[in-house]
Formats: sequence, C-alpha cells, structure tokens
Amino acid sequence: MSVQISGSEIISLDPNAYVTDALYFMRRNNVRRIVVSNSNNIIGIFTIENAIRQILENRLEVRLNELKLKRPIFIENNDVKSIVRTMINENSDFVIYGGKYIITEKDVVRSFNWSSVKENIESISKDAIVVQPFTKISTCIEIMLKNNIRHLPVVNGIALGIISARDIAYSYDSITGNTIVEKIMNVNLVTADDNNEVNEAVNLMMERNVGSLIIKTSVKNKVKILTNRDLIKLIFSYIL
Repeated sequence: MSVQISGSEIISLDPNAYVTDALYFMRRNNVRRIVVSNSNNIIGIFTIENAIRQILENRLEVRLNELKLKRPIFIENNDVKSIVRTMINENSDFVIYGGKYIITEKDVVRSFNWSSVKENIESISKDAIVVQPFTKISTCIEIMLKNNIRHLPVVNGIALGIISARDIAYSYDSITGNTIVEKIMNVNLVTADDNNEVNEAVNLMMERNVGSLIIKTSVKNKVKILTNRDLIKLIFSYIL
C-alpha cells in the first residue's frame, strides 16, 4: 500500500496583511511559505521567492493582495505517488491536501523508504552556482531568482559557508541589499562525499534538518550540491 503523507496544518494570513507580517510569521514558525486566504478561500501562496523579491525591491510595506502570489496546488489523494507526480508536473515544492494541510518536498523526502535506493550522490548531485564572501545580498537574490534556486555555497578557494533564501528572508529586518553575504551566511556546512549512497545523504539531511548538502570537490572554487528537489526527482523515477 502506498505511503500516505499528512503534512502540516496550514498557517495563513489575510490578504490585507503586509509583507513584513508574512516575513515575521515565516521566521517565527520556521516555514518557507504562507498561505494567503480570505475566510476559507485560499487565494495564493506567499513563497520564499516572493519574500526575497520584495526584500530586493525594498517593498516590505506592500500588502499581500498587491503581489503576484504563487497559485495554490491542490491534491485529492495524499499518497506519495500522487504528491510527487503533482510536484513534478506543476514544478511546485508543495501541495495542499484537503484545504487544511500543506505537504512539502521535505515531508516527502522524510516519508519515503530509501532502503532500496542504491544510487550514489554523484548520480544526482549537480555543480553549484557559488558566490564569494563579499558578494552583496542583492546579487545573491538576483542569482537565486534568475536560476530558480534557493541555496548558494559561499567559496573563497574552498567552501566557507552557504546562504539560503530562507537565511535572507529571516534577516529581513537586519540587512539591506548592500549587506555582504559573509554577515549572514551559515558557516556550519553539512557536507558529503560523491561516493556516499543517497540514503546516507538523506539520513544526514534529516538529522541536521537541512534542505541541501554540499559535496566538496578537488577543484578550486567549485562544489556540488544536493537538494530536496533532486531527491524528489529521484523518487519520481522510482514510483513511475
């Protein structure tokens, strides 16, 4: 029988709330998206991409109903096959089930049975786009939005840290676009080797509660990265 995934109860804000309200709720609840709803009607999702775009454009006092929110993706069945297929087809990192629960990539990765997966990290990791410690936050946001990514390793010869869209969003009240990345980057890197098996990588990601792993290379200023999105694509190949 297919695994059923419950997800988490929706955290929502009124469309008349401001971007600053959404950022505050994101940080307080440690989430990357906020459902925007009017009574019981879900009208959109304020995502981490919305968040960093508003920080880049310095539009923190704009109301949520003035933004182009992400379209909510609804599912009728919460089995892993339906969830993953919808995530891939809709290019979404979440789905909404029953109008009350939100299921994320992380929920799927945590629930999937990885014991039969024998691939090494090398087969699904990819070369990372990197920045240097003195790169401005505004530049990091532009790179993330242009390339549809949420993690940027910070390198200076070797990997020194990582900056995520979540790090930027959660620092909304203490940074500007000119803040350099080393001021808020996470220096506690979670790393793995290319020859590690994927199930080992997943266990490490869950244990350290991170959405990406850095895979170091012998080439100066080059690292590889493994993300939850890569894992979702791998799961998809197993459930076809």
